[in-house]
Amino acid sequence: MHRTALVTGACGFIGSHLVDQLRSDGWEVRATDLAQASRRWLPRDVDWIPSDLTRPGTLTAPLQGIDTVFHVAAVFDFSAPWERLYRANVLGTENLLKACCNAGVRRVVSWSSYDVYGKFDRTRLPIEENHPVAPKDPYGRSKAMQDAVVWRYHDQGLPVTILRPSAPYGPRARHGVAELFRRLNRMPLVPVPRSLTNRVMSVHVLDVARAASFLADSPEAAGEQVNVTDDGNFPTWEFISFVAEALGKKSVPVWVPGSLLTAAAWALAYGSLGLARLLKVRPWLEKDTVTYLTYDFRPSNAKLKSLGFQLSYPDPRTGIPGTIAELRREGYLT
Repeated sequence: MHRTALVTGACGFIGSHLVDQLRSDGWEVRATDLAQASRRWLPRDVDWIPSDLTRPGTLTAPLQGIDTVFHVAAVFDFSAPWERLYRANVLGTENLLKACCNAGVRRVVSWSSYDVYGKFDRTRLPIEENHPVAPKDPYGRSKAMQDAVVWRYHDQGLPVTILRPSAPYGPRARHGVAELFRRLNRMPLVPVPRSLTNRVMSVHVLDVARAASFLADSPEAAGEQVNVTDDGNFPTWEFISFVAEALGKKSVPVWVPGSLLTAAAWALAYGSLGLARLLKVRPWLEKDTVTYLTYDFRPSNAKLKSLGFQLSYPDPRTGIPGTIAELRREGYLT
């Protein structure tokens, strides 16, 4: 069966892997992103038409002849001003879906974020997709509003599926979990805070891409929001331990009260953010990294599995060594 797909944000970490996966699965793929975006990770022969979600007139050409849209593009930046987040993530999605309807697109798979759950109910772990949405920061609020736009178009007759990936890791990554790898790699000795017993979440980027392709082909997934996460259920200290081992680093247990470590990390993150805004550079320590290491957030992948999907990397221990090897080859881990 001939299937045509458009991937927004195709030059990014997830988008570029999705382009590769869809092509491997037999899709005819068109890639789109900002004109100035680096196309380093895109295949040379991929159909490429640049666009800008905030400029509706640029969306007509990329959508011509497209059956399914994989909407990955977004401003993913916890330090971005609200105006930028709202313009790209909310109004940009509105522009895209309106153009999809005009172009006769038959299916949309849209990227959300676990951050929309925000102040989650700790008595309901692991978190299923019907958990109340209560974002705690501007980025999460923009993604929750984006989801609301997507559901409105679904109610108007455009079949959609919303993906909510855990913290993704894998080759080509430059932020999030990859930044943690980079910081640990620069340490002569990795401290392992044994008091951090909260559970970390993760998912290999290839499983995210595979899940998107799988769900687009699943009639049962239309109208559903689906968490995409692996089966890992490790406390932070254990996760850091096997990352250190994969990096070839020696580690040493550190016994500091978790509340003290958490408070210090947040103070450093906010101080880093203030200085970054002053100097107009990226923060030395991202808020999402602190969230990742200190929050006991565990999404459920039961719905994804019930639809028939099987993970290639069910445990981060199966994916992290290869990821670190690839990041070294890419020159990111030095």
